[in-house]
Amino acid sequence: MTILMKQQFLGDWREGLSAAQCRPLIQHYGRQSSAYFNLQSDVRRFGDPRLGFVAYAPVNTLLGRVNIVFANPVCAPSIQSLLLRQCLEQVPGQFLFSGIDDSVTGDLQALGFTINAMGTEFRVRIPAFDTVGRDKKQLRHAGNLGRRCQLRVREQQAREVDTRQMERISRHWRQHKRVRSHELRLLTRPPVFSDEWGVRRFYAYDREDRLLGYVFFDPFFENGNVVGYTANILRQDMEQSPSGLLDFIILEAMECFHREGIEYLSLGISPLHNIEAIPGDNPLIRHVAQFLYRHGNRLYAFRSLAYHKTRYRGEETRWYLASRETSTLKVAWSLLRGTGILGSPDYVQPSGDSSVPVPG
Repeated sequence: MTILMKQQFLGDWREGLSAAQCRPLIQHYGRQSSAYFNLQSDVRRFGDPRLGFVAYAPVNTLLGRVNIVFANPVCAPSIQSLLLRQCLEQVPGQFLFSGIDDSVTGDLQALGFTINAMGTEFRVRIPAFDTVGRDKKQLRHAGNLGRRCQLRVREQQAREVDTRQMERISRHWRQHKRVRSHELRLLTRPPVFSDEWGVRRFYAYDREDRLLGYVFFDPFFENGNVVGYTANILRQDMEQSPSGLLDFIILEAMECFHREGIEYLSLGISPLHNIEAIPGDNPLIRHVAQFLYRHGNRLYAFRSLAYHKTRYRGEETRWYLASRETSTLKVAWSLLRGTGILGSPDYVQPSGDSSVPVPG
Protein backbone atom coordinates (compact mmCIF):
# COMPACT_ATOMS: atom_id res chain seq x y z
CA MET A 1 0.00 0.00 0.00
CA THR A 2 1.44 3.39 -0.96
CA ILE A 3 1.77 6.18 1.58
CA LEU A 4 -0.97 8.14 -0.21
CA MET A 5 -3.38 5.20 -0.13
CA LYS A 6 -2.57 4.59 3.52
CA GLN A 7 -3.30 8.21 4.42
CA GLN A 8 -6.57 8.09 2.52
CA PHE A 9 -7.55 4.95 4.41
CA LEU A 10 -6.55 6.53 7.71
CA GLY A 11 -8.43 9.72 7.00
CA ASP A 12 -11.33 9.87 9.47
CA TRP A 13 -9.53 11.97 12.10
CA ARG A 14 -11.67 14.25 14.27
CA GLU A 15 -12.05 15.85 17.68
CA GLY A 16 -14.70 14.95 20.20
CA LEU A 17 -14.43 11.17 20.46
CA SER A 18 -16.54 9.92 23.35
CA ALA A 19 -15.43 7.64 26.16
CA ALA A 20 -17.69 4.95 24.72
CA GLN A 21 -15.87 5.13 21.39
CA CYS A 22 -12.46 5.01 23.05
CA ARG A 23 -13.08 2.15 25.46
CA PRO A 24 -12.54 -0.64 22.86
CA LEU A 25 -9.33 1.07 21.73
CA ILE A 26 -8.03 1.13 25.29
CA GLN A 27 -8.93 -2.53 25.70
CA HIS A 28 -6.83 -3.41 22.64
CA TYR A 29 -4.00 -0.85 22.73
CA GLY A 30 -4.02 0.44 26.34
CA ARG A 31 -0.64 -1.01 27.28
CA GLN A 32 0.48 1.90 29.43
CA SER A 33 -0.44 1.69 33.11
CA SER A 34 -2.16 5.09 32.89
CA ALA A 35 -4.17 4.24 29.76
CA TYR A 36 -7.44 4.32 31.70
CA PHE A 37 -6.76 7.95 32.68
CA ASN A 38 -7.75 8.85 29.11
CA LEU A 39 -11.38 8.23 30.08
CA GLN A 40 -11.54 10.83 32.84
CA SER A 41 -13.89 13.77 32.56
CA ASP A 42 -12.90 17.27 31.43
CA VAL A 43 -10.62 16.00 28.67
CA ARG A 44 -10.95 15.88 24.90
CA ARG A 45 -10.03 13.09 22.54
CA PHE A 46 -8.79 13.38 18.96
CA GLY A 47 -8.54 10.43 16.61
CA ASP A 48 -10.38 7.81 14.64
CA PRO A 49 -12.72 5.48 16.58
CA ARG A 50 -11.49 2.55 14.44
CA LEU A 51 -7.78 3.18 14.87
CA GLY A 52 -6.73 5.21 17.89
CA PHE A 53 -6.80 8.52 19.71
CA VAL A 54 -4.88 11.10 21.71
CA ALA A 55 -6.48 12.47 24.88
CA TYR A 56 -5.60 15.98 26.02
CA ALA A 57 -6.76 18.71 28.38
CA PRO A 58 -6.86 22.22 26.88
CA VAL A 59 -5.70 24.58 29.62
CA ASN A 60 -6.15 28.34 29.56
CA THR A 61 -3.02 30.24 30.58
CA LEU A 62 -2.07 33.92 30.51
CA LEU A 63 0.22 32.99 27.62
CA GLY A 64 -2.47 31.23 25.59
CA ARG A 65 -4.02 27.79 25.28
CA VAL A 66 -1.89 24.74 26.00
CA ASN A 67 -3.12 21.22 25.24
CA ILE A 68 -1.70 18.85 27.84
CA VAL A 69 -1.40 15.26 26.65
CA PHE A 70 -0.99 13.24 29.85
CA ALA A 71 -0.53 9.66 28.57
CA ASN A 72 0.65 7.74 25.53
CA PRO A 73 -1.47 7.81 22.37
CA VAL A 74 -3.77 4.78 22.29
CA CYS A 75 -3.21 3.09 18.94
CA ALA A 76 -1.13 0.53 17.08
CA PRO A 77 2.57 1.48 17.02
CA SER A 78 2.50 1.50 13.22
CA ILE A 79 0.14 4.51 13.03
CA GLN A 80 1.31 6.44 16.09
CA SER A 81 3.40 8.92 14.09
CA LEU A 82 0.52 9.63 11.70
CA LEU A 83 -1.94 10.07 14.58
CA LEU A 84 0.38 12.53 16.31
CA ARG A 85 0.90 14.55 13.13
CA GLN A 86 -2.82 14.77 12.44
CA CYS A 87 -3.51 15.84 16.03
CA LEU A 88 -0.87 18.56 15.97
CA GLU A 89 -2.12 19.86 12.62
CA GLN A 90 -5.84 19.87 13.35
CA VAL A 91 -6.17 20.82 17.02
CA PRO A 92 -5.55 24.51 17.83
CA GLY A 93 -3.10 25.59 20.53
CA GLN A 94 0.35 24.54 21.67
CA PHE A 95 0.93 20.97 22.79
CA LEU A 96 2.72 19.72 25.88
CA PHE A 97 3.16 15.97 26.35
CA SER A 98 3.65 14.59 29.85
CA GLY A 99 3.43 11.13 31.36
CA ILE A 100 4.67 9.47 28.18
CA ASP A 101 7.17 6.63 27.95
CA ASP A 102 9.99 5.91 25.52
CA SER A 103 7.66 4.32 22.96
CA VAL A 104 6.48 7.86 22.10
CA THR A 105 9.55 10.04 22.45
CA GLY A 106 11.14 9.09 19.12
CA ASP A 107 8.06 10.10 17.11
CA LEU A 108 7.82 13.39 18.99
CA GLN A 109 11.49 14.18 18.48
CA ALA A 110 10.95 13.68 14.74
CA LEU A 111 8.19 16.30 14.99
CA GLY A 112 10.51 18.83 16.59
CA PHE A 113 9.82 18.24 20.29
CA THR A 114 12.44 18.42 23.03
CA ILE A 115 12.33 15.54 25.53
CA ASN A 116 12.94 15.88 29.28
CA ALA A 117 12.68 13.37 32.11
CA MET A 118 9.58 14.13 34.20
CA GLY A 119 9.24 11.31 36.73
CA THR A 120 9.31 7.60 37.48
CA GLU A 121 6.66 4.91 37.25
CA PHE A 122 6.88 2.12 39.81
CA ARG A 123 5.65 -1.32 38.75
CA VAL A 124 5.68 -4.70 40.50
CA ARG A 125 5.68 -8.09 38.77
CA ILE A 126 3.07 -9.86 40.86
CA PRO A 127 4.23 -13.49 40.35
CA ALA A 128 7.74 -12.62 41.56
CA PHE A 129 6.73 -10.35 44.44
CA ASP A 130 7.31 -11.16 48.12
CA THR A 131 7.84 -9.28 51.37
CA VAL A 132 11.05 -11.04 52.39
CA GLY A 133 14.07 -9.03 53.55
CA ARG A 134 14.96 -6.06 55.70
CA ASP A 135 14.03 -3.54 53.00
CA LYS A 136 10.41 -4.77 53.07
CA LYS A 137 9.96 -4.80 56.82
CA GLN A 138 7.29 -2.08 56.69
CA LEU A 139 5.30 -4.04 54.11
CA ARG A 140 5.44 -7.17 56.27
CA HIS A 141 4.15 -5.11 59.18
CA ALA A 142 1.28 -3.84 57.03
CA GLY A 143 0.54 -7.33 55.74
CA ASN A 144 -0.06 -8.54 59.30
CA LEU A 145 -2.67 -5.89 60.09
CA GLY A 146 -5.52 -8.29 59.41
CA ARG A 147 -4.38 -10.63 62.15
CA ARG A 148 -3.20 -7.98 64.64
CA CYS A 149 -6.14 -5.60 64.29
CA GLN A 150 -8.83 -8.02 63.14
CA LEU A 151 -9.29 -6.25 59.81
CA ARG A 152 -10.55 -7.73 56.58
CA VAL A 153 -10.52 -6.62 52.97
CA ARG A 154 -13.43 -7.23 50.62
CA GLU A 155 -13.66 -6.62 46.91
CA GLN A 156 -17.03 -5.02 46.21
CA GLN A 157 -18.91 -3.13 43.56
CA ALA A 158 -19.36 0.56 44.32
CA ARG A 159 -23.14 0.09 44.57
CA GLU A 160 -22.59 -2.31 47.48
CA VAL A 161 -20.90 0.36 49.61
CA ASP A 162 -22.41 3.45 51.19
CA THR A 163 -21.40 6.34 48.94
CA ARG A 164 -21.62 8.78 51.84
CA GLN A 165 -19.00 6.82 53.77
CA MET A 166 -16.65 6.73 50.78
CA GLU A 167 -17.02 10.47 50.19
CA ARG A 168 -16.58 11.28 53.89
CA ILE A 169 -13.31 9.33 54.05
CA SER A 170 -12.15 10.97 50.82
CA ARG A 171 -12.86 14.49 52.10
CA HIS A 172 -11.11 13.92 55.42
CA TRP A 173 -8.17 12.23 53.72
CA ARG A 174 -7.74 15.20 51.40
CA GLN A 175 -7.59 17.58 54.35
CA HIS A 176 -4.30 15.95 55.33
CA LYS A 177 -2.79 16.52 51.87
CA ARG A 178 -1.02 19.48 50.31
CA VAL A 179 -3.87 20.04 47.84
CA ARG A 180 -6.99 20.11 49.99
CA SER A 181 -9.73 21.93 48.12
CA HIS A 182 -10.01 19.76 45.01
CA GLU A 183 -8.90 16.54 43.36
CA LEU A 184 -5.77 16.29 41.24
CA ARG A 185 -6.18 15.35 37.58
CA LEU A 186 -4.42 14.16 34.44
CA LEU A 187 -1.40 12.37 35.95
CA THR A 188 -3.89 10.70 38.25
CA ARG A 189 -7.63 10.11 37.85
CA PRO A 190 -10.08 11.67 40.31
CA PRO A 191 -12.22 9.21 42.28
CA VAL A 192 -15.56 8.09 40.91
CA PHE A 193 -17.88 6.64 43.56
CA SER A 194 -20.09 4.74 41.15
CA ASP A 195 -19.35 1.56 39.21
CA GLU A 196 -17.07 1.88 36.18
CA TRP A 197 -16.05 -0.48 33.43
CA GLY A 198 -13.12 -2.66 34.49
CA VAL A 199 -12.27 -0.84 37.74
CA ARG A 200 -11.62 -3.10 40.77
CA ARG A 201 -12.44 -1.78 44.25
CA PHE A 202 -11.11 -3.19 47.54
CA TYR A 203 -12.42 -1.99 50.92
CA ALA A 204 -11.03 -2.52 54.42
CA TYR A 205 -13.33 -3.02 57.43
CA ASP A 206 -12.69 -3.35 61.16
CA ARG A 207 -14.19 -5.95 63.50
CA GLU A 208 -17.34 -3.82 63.86
CA ASP A 209 -17.73 -3.68 60.07
CA ARG A 210 -16.82 0.00 59.86
CA LEU A 211 -15.28 1.14 56.60
CA LEU A 212 -11.71 2.31 57.23
CA GLY A 213 -10.28 2.76 53.74
CA TYR A 214 -10.22 1.62 50.15
CA VAL A 215 -8.10 1.34 47.02
CA PHE A 216 -9.46 1.58 43.45
CA PHE A 217 -7.49 -0.17 40.70
CA ASP A 218 -7.66 0.84 37.02
CA PRO A 219 -6.93 -1.87 34.42
CA PHE A 220 -4.40 -1.81 31.61
CA PHE A 221 -4.34 -4.18 28.69
CA GLU A 222 -2.49 -6.13 26.03
CA ASN A 223 -4.41 -7.31 22.94
CA GLY A 224 -7.76 -7.26 24.70
CA ASN A 225 -6.63 -8.90 27.93
CA VAL A 226 -6.01 -7.30 31.32
CA VAL A 227 -2.31 -7.64 32.13
CA GLY A 228 -2.20 -5.35 35.15
CA TYR A 229 -3.88 -2.91 37.46
CA THR A 230 -2.85 0.56 38.60
CA ALA A 231 -3.47 1.52 42.22
CA ASN A 232 -5.01 4.89 41.42
CA ILE A 233 -7.27 5.97 44.31
CA LEU A 234 -6.00 5.26 47.84
CA ARG A 235 -8.04 6.68 50.72
CA GLN A 236 -8.22 5.92 54.43
CA ASP A 237 -9.91 7.23 57.56
CA MET A 238 -7.04 9.24 59.02
CA GLU A 239 -8.45 9.10 62.57
CA GLN A 240 -9.70 5.52 62.86
CA SER A 241 -7.42 3.44 60.66
CA PRO A 242 -4.04 2.01 61.72
CA SER A 243 -0.76 2.92 60.07
CA GLY A 244 -0.11 0.83 57.00
CA LEU A 245 -3.76 0.26 56.13
CA LEU A 246 -3.43 1.21 52.46
CA ASP A 247 -0.45 -1.10 52.01
CA PHE A 248 -2.50 -3.84 53.68
CA ILE A 249 -5.29 -3.35 51.13
CA ILE A 250 -2.82 -3.35 48.21
CA LEU A 251 -1.16 -6.55 49.43
CA GLU A 252 -4.53 -8.27 49.81
CA ALA A 253 -5.54 -7.15 46.32
CA MET A 254 -2.23 -8.43 44.92
CA GLU A 255 -2.97 -11.88 46.32
CA CYS A 256 -6.30 -11.83 44.50
CA PHE A 257 -4.66 -10.67 41.26
CA HIS A 258 -1.99 -13.36 41.60
CA ARG A 259 -4.65 -16.08 41.80
CA GLU A 260 -6.17 -14.69 38.60
CA GLY A 261 -2.86 -14.74 36.71
CA ILE A 262 -2.49 -10.95 36.52
CA GLU A 263 1.09 -10.01 35.68
CA TYR A 264 1.60 -6.46 36.96
CA LEU A 265 0.64 -4.01 39.64
CA SER A 266 1.55 -0.39 38.93
CA LEU A 267 1.87 2.07 41.79
CA GLY A 268 1.68 4.91 39.29
CA ILE A 269 4.05 7.74 38.59
CA SER A 270 6.04 9.79 41.08
CA PRO A 271 6.36 13.18 39.37
CA LEU A 272 9.85 14.72 39.32
CA HIS A 273 11.47 11.70 40.98
CA ASN A 274 15.00 10.88 39.77
CA ILE A 275 15.22 13.68 37.20
CA GLU A 276 18.52 13.40 35.34
CA ALA A 277 19.99 14.85 32.18
CA ILE A 278 19.19 13.00 28.97
CA PRO A 279 20.66 13.73 25.53
CA GLY A 280 19.14 16.80 23.91
CA ASP A 281 16.94 17.83 26.83
CA ASN A 282 16.15 21.39 27.88
CA PRO A 283 18.52 22.14 30.79
CA LEU A 284 16.34 24.91 32.19
CA ILE A 285 13.27 22.65 32.38
CA ARG A 286 15.46 20.00 34.04
CA HIS A 287 16.75 22.45 36.64
CA VAL A 288 13.24 23.73 37.43
CA ALA A 289 12.02 20.14 37.88
CA GLN A 290 14.91 19.30 40.20
CA PHE A 291 14.32 22.49 42.20
CA LEU A 292 10.61 21.70 42.62
CA TYR A 293 11.40 18.17 43.77
CA ARG A 294 13.80 19.46 46.43
CA HIS A 295 11.94 22.57 47.55
CA GLY A 296 8.35 22.30 46.28
CA ASN A 297 6.98 19.82 48.77
CA ARG A 298 4.73 22.47 50.27
CA LEU A 299 2.88 22.37 46.95
CA TYR A 300 2.86 18.58 46.54
CA ALA A 301 4.44 15.69 48.43
CA PHE A 302 6.88 14.77 45.67
CA ARG A 303 9.51 13.14 47.86
CA SER A 304 7.29 11.29 50.32
CA LEU A 305 5.20 9.85 47.48
CA ALA A 306 8.32 8.51 45.79
CA TYR A 307 9.69 7.12 49.06
CA HIS A 308 6.51 5.17 49.73
CA LYS A 309 6.56 3.59 46.28
CA THR A 310 10.22 2.60 46.48
CA ARG A 311 9.39 0.36 49.46
CA TYR A 312 7.85 -2.18 47.08
CA ARG A 313 11.23 -2.57 45.35
CA GLY A 314 9.60 -2.86 41.95
CA GLU A 315 10.68 -1.93 38.45
CA GLU A 316 11.34 1.77 37.91
CA THR A 317 10.63 3.20 34.46
CA ARG A 318 11.37 6.76 33.41
CA TRP A 319 8.51 8.79 31.96
CA TYR A 320 8.99 11.93 29.92
CA LEU A 321 7.87 15.45 29.12
CA ALA A 322 7.91 16.75 25.54
CA SER A 323 7.67 20.43 24.57
CA ARG A 324 8.10 22.38 21.35
CA GLU A 325 8.75 26.12 21.12
CA THR A 326 7.28 26.60 24.60
CA SER A 327 8.94 28.67 27.31
CA THR A 328 9.99 27.00 30.54
CA LEU A 329 7.63 29.27 32.49
CA LYS A 330 4.71 28.24 30.30
CA VAL A 331 5.61 24.55 30.64
CA ALA A 332 5.79 24.73 34.44
CA TRP A 333 2.67 26.87 34.82
CA SER A 334 0.60 24.72 32.45
CA LEU A 335 1.48 21.49 34.25
CA LEU A 336 0.99 22.87 37.75
CA ARG A 337 -2.36 24.39 36.77
CA GLY A 338 -3.50 21.56 34.52
CA THR A 339 -2.96 18.88 37.16
CA GLY A 340 -4.49 21.05 39.88
CA ILE A 341 -1.37 21.40 42.03
CA LEU A 342 -1.68 25.20 41.73
CA GLY A 343 -5.41 25.67 42.19
CA SER A 344 -8.36 24.20 40.39
CA PRO A 345 -7.44 23.81 36.70
CA ASP A 346 -8.92 26.24 34.18
CA TYR A 347 -9.83 23.89 31.34
CA VAL A 348 -11.42 24.81 28.05
CA GLN A 349 -14.57 22.80 28.64
CA PRO A 350 -15.16 19.78 26.37
CA SER A 351 -18.44 19.01 24.71
CA GLY A 352 -20.15 15.69 24.17
CA ASP A 353 -20.08 12.48 26.21
CA SER A 354 -17.15 12.30 28.63
CA SER A 355 -18.53 9.67 30.98
CA VAL A 356 -17.10 6.20 31.39
CA PRO A 357 -19.78 3.63 30.54
CA VAL A 358 -20.70 0.95 33.03
CA PRO A 359 -21.08 -2.57 31.66
CA GLY A 360 -24.68 -3.50 31.16
